[in-house]
Amino acid sequence: MYRRLLPYLRPHAWRMGATMFCNIAAALLDAFSLALLIPFLNILFDQSPLSLKAGWVSDLLNATVGALLDPADKMGSLRQVILLVVGAMLAKNMLVWVSASLGASLQEFVTRDLRNALYRHLVKLPLGYFTRMKSGQILSRVINDTAETRLVLTHLMTHSLQSIAMIVAYVAFLVGISWKLTLIALFVAPVLIGAMQPMLRKLRKGARRRGNVHGEMTSVVQETVGGIRLVKSFGAEGYEEGRFYEASGKYAASTIKLTRLAYLAPPLAEVVGTIMALFLLWIGAQEVLLHRTMSGADLIAFLMYVLRLLHPLKQLSQAPTIAQSSLASAERLFDVLDAPAETQLDKGTVTSARFEREVAFEGVSFAYDGDPVLQNVSFTASKGSVVALVGPSGAGKTTTVDLIPRFYQPDRGRITIDGVDTREIRLDALRSLMGIVGQDTVLFNDTVRSNIAYGAPGRFADERIEEAARAANAHEFIRELPEGYDTLLGERGTRLSGGQRQRIAIARALLHDPPILILDEATSALDTESERLVQEAIERLLEGRTVFVIAHRLSTIVHADIILVMDRGVVVERGTHTELMDNKGVYNRLYSLQFREPDALPAGIGAGA
Repeated sequence: MYRRLLPYLRPHAWRMGATMFCNIAAALLDAFSLALLIPFLNILFDQSPLSLKAGWVSDLLNATVGALLDPADKMGSLRQVILLVVGAMLAKNMLVWVSASLGASLQEFVTRDLRNALYRHLVKLPLGYFTRMKSGQILSRVINDTAETRLVLTHLMTHSLQSIAMIVAYVAFLVGISWKLTLIALFVAPVLIGAMQPMLRKLRKGARRRGNVHGEMTSVVQETVGGIRLVKSFGAEGYEEGRFYEASGKYAASTIKLTRLAYLAPPLAEVVGTIMALFLLWIGAQEVLLHRTMSGADLIAFLMYVLRLLHPLKQLSQAPTIAQSSLASAERLFDVLDAPAETQLDKGTVTSARFEREVAFEGVSFAYDGDPVLQNVSFTASKGSVVALVGPSGAGKTTTVDLIPRFYQPDRGRITIDGVDTREIRLDALRSLMGIVGQDTVLFNDTVRSNIAYGAPGRFADERIEEAARAANAHEFIRELPEGYDTLLGERGTRLSGGQRQRIAIARALLHDPPILILDEATSALDTESERLVQEAIERLLEGRTVFVIAHRLSTIVHADIILVMDRGVVVERGTHTELMDNKGVYNRLYSLQFREPDALPAGIGAGA
């Protein structure tokens, strides 16, 4: 996992290097300032300022501060030591500040890069991925898991490096003062690390489960906010509260369980460290009083190093605990990043597609997760023709048209454009031939202008955008908006009515001018006046295009060149409106039922599959 995460650090190697340098320099200065305690105590105990019993530490002190210490001027020497300690501490803390600043920027840049990489891959995933995955889980990965993952790369790496640098510096000085006591002090470290391994494994598994529970909680919130009108109309506030309380309770319980386990590490390290310090005090006292191998100043300095060592050891003991949560989040991120993108699955070699003659379905069958949806569907749509798909809900109408832009791929058979299998055409080239206007119009929290010119900012002049809006019967109501074409529409275009949103979508299709149009009945949920305006716009949109229309109101497709009547994934009838009415079959029955009760559709007959 670390190997997969490290590439996100490479673009910021200089920040990482500078952070490492500052941490190491700060640790050395901190250890050196503590070593100055030896001459200070020797002077205080009326001994020679620089004891020769502290090994290379004595040599270092003699080389760096020896010239500043005068045994005949004790107060002056103490003053010099104090000034040196203050100077070393100031320099150390300046380096710590620089390191922290660089570390903070490193964290944010790495988080940004992780988030961007995840989003870049996410939008390229096949449509099927989004039907299987809850949107709340996806949001949790993009927002929460990227923030959690950055800890193992930056926060842990910088803080752990700082702790390691301090531990190495302190241990070096400890060895210089007494290698025997240092060996005793270091004996406990591998024991402590080994004892914590089972706990760390539990933490990682628990953190992954908690991430999934967080995604479920996010999904409940998103569904409630997105369907708030339905919630209120059915008085289901209490029901939704119950769903959220359950998800929130599970998340709280998993967090508490993880936190309790995580909080075992610091006290365990501290208890072991304190026992170690007391044991060293006893052994060191024997070295000073019985064996005379250490001075009292050396022992006190040694114990100060050991006590100072507890803090970085404590921080380092927490690092694996935090790492387990970060690594669990990283695993969830790579679950998304490892899912094959459409571009990876795209085997097309034709980079420039043209449409001159026909779109043909040749024995197309498709199953979704093992359930058959389409069976042996065959038909041909000539250029400039209108093909209507009708039938009950679940008949496979939407799946049929979703196969044309390769949102899904057929299991058997093929779909061709001018005789070329669509699988041989690059996705970007294939989809550039098509425009889709659905019943559920998608608008973004952006200006009217940007929504009409969606996906091509700066490509179209304002005059062309307004021309498309006029053709879609949208220009008049757009002018009446507070800021006209620069009005922000709000999330999902909530500032507009259903008919207005549909006309914006039609203007979008007109502006991009695709030769093939997929139209999911756009007038079924509109009032009479809105329907009239939208229908006029649709008629302009159909001109000169090959159109696949999913029909809800059969009156809107009586002039279609071919009508396909579908049931359970099979084309059961085909022909013109007149031919199908004369056949007295399924279409005739559906049409007759609909016109006997024009304001309602019979049970089992829906707008789209």
